[in-house]
Amino acid sequence: MGEPIIRIGIIGCADIARKVSCAIALATNAKLHAVGSRALDKAQNFAVANSFPHVKIYRSYEAVLDDPDVDAVYVPLSASLHVHWAVLAAHCPEEETFAAREAGGFQYR
Repeated sequence: MGEPIIRIGIIGCADIARKVSCAIALATNAKLHAVGSRALDKAQNFAVANSFPHVKIYRSYEAVLDDPDVDAVYVPLSASLHVHWAVLAAHCPEEETFAAREAGGFQYR
């Protein structure tokens, strides 16, 4: 049995998200599973422009975090929002996120 595939959600469609999504597409153990934006058309355009026809599209960041099939979340938002969304991602209804588990938890002020 092979390595499990990590299903990644991206919250936000900043230019860096395009670059990271291309790297995810090249990974053998990961796939882009969901993209969320505050504007649905922005998330849809992101998926089309970056050739992700089967990715789930969400109208909010919270919807990506609530998707039970998302294993890890990438946060390409402005630096001032990183802690807020990382904390929310780590407290998703499902088990704690893959990244928080692997890092042994996280700390913030």
